[in-house]
Amino acid sequence: MADSIGTVNNQSSTQPNGHSSHSNTTESLWRGTDYGKWFVADSCTSLSSSIQGFALPLIAQTVTGSPAQATLLDSIMTIISSVLRLPGGVVQDKYDRKKLMIAFGLIGFALFGICAALGWAGLLIYPVLMVLAICLGIRSGLLGTTSNTMLRGIVPDQLLPKASSLNDGRDAALELAGAPVGGVLIGGGLWLPFAVSALLNLLETAAAMRITKYWHRGGRTNTEGRALADDEADENGDAANITQAADEQATTTTSSASQYWREMFSGFRWLLSERFERRLILSSALAFACFNSFLLITVLSIGSDPSHVVSASFMNVSVSVGVIVGSLISSVLVQHVRGGIVAVSFYVLMSIGALGAALAPWILARMAFLAISLLALPAGNAVINGFQSLLINKEHMGRVFAGMGMIETIAAPVITFLSGIAMQHWGYSVTSVALGLCIVAAAIPAVTMRELVTLPKPDGWEDHIRKSGLTKF
Repeated sequence: MADSIGTVNNQSSTQPNGHSSHSNTTESLWRGTDYGKWFVADSCTSLSSSIQGFALPLIAQTVTGSPAQATLLDSIMTIISSVLRLPGGVVQDKYDRKKLMIAFGLIGFALFGICAALGWAGLLIYPVLMVLAICLGIRSGLLGTTSNTMLRGIVPDQLLPKASSLNDGRDAALELAGAPVGGVLIGGGLWLPFAVSALLNLLETAAAMRITKYWHRGGRTNTEGRALADDEADENGDAANITQAADEQATTTTSSASQYWREMFSGFRWLLSERFERRLILSSALAFACFNSFLLITVLSIGSDPSHVVSASFMNVSVSVGVIVGSLISSVLVQHVRGGIVAVSFYVLMSIGALGAALAPWILARMAFLAISLLALPAGNAVINGFQSLLINKEHMGRVFAGMGMIETIAAPVITFLSGIAMQHWGYSVTSVALGLCIVAAAIPAVTMRELVTLPKPDGWEDHIRKSGLTKF
């Protein structure tokens, strides 16, 4: 889903030959923006997170011999990150996001570097890992979504769908690689995953520092709404617009506690007050929560037989493969197929894939259905995220992303907990089919919205917003 002051003109200009000024999307995405630098920085962060998500619990269990203490670290990080998500949204909207990305990387470099040194010296004890978990939770809550909120200020709005689909494929590939890479690193020593993560965070910092063309308060854009580097803005001042919003002064941080609380919850309130956003975010949050719970109980069910533990691990692999394959065709789909068809197909395939996997008697059949279920995820995310981003002012992206994260954080653990109870009492078959039907039910509010079903291709989104009477934030 999308997270998003100066207002930038998001409509593409039309050239005398009748073609859109962004007809060559591949060239303009990589050569006309700093997306490549952002992509490197974000990829380093994603790989580091994937490695640590796999390695940290295993390292904690090795140090303590207690699975409970190992899982406690993840719980602490999740709780702290969730609590700080809303204030983090305000931080990301108030301060220069490039500087926040740099701070994110430097903090990670310091934390992982210290743990690597302690591990090398044989001083890596559980209290150290607990402090690390707390610090990572704080970092994630306040700064974790900065990279996502910054993306719309780096690429033009009409290229967001393409960037989103590329990011989905990249994330799936890195998630697929994280576990084996983390396992190999742990084999070389408990300190090694921390050392590699420290290096990745340092690389993220270096890449972020090279970003110059991005939206920020008082920044400039050219006539197509593309962010300019500061030196470019100085050289092309006549053709540039200062993108400060007229109401910037009204949104300046005040000393009033009540004003701060209003700002912190403003994105959350907007998501729930607007009919289109409310139905879309609740539908997506519930559908994904049900799907992830379905995947979890499928892994647990297959893995309950010691001879099928390896087969259970391939359930997650099949999902990642589906996303990777989908990302290869998503750009073509987004550019040549109406957005409404792509979005509806995303929900339909997820529903069919989950129900098929729930009813399939063979493990290979389940893997095939799981791969199919998320085949349209990259294209669907590209359409939904890209369109939603046009409804959000750049200076409010952090708060809206934080609100989305809060809704997803509330839904996921509740459904996962209830799924575990249901599986314990009624077994896998009943619970998995029930979750599949819940995915279908969760998709209904989204696929029955006229504004989403009739969504055109990206070049018609702004006109669609006006005709549908959708409210921007």
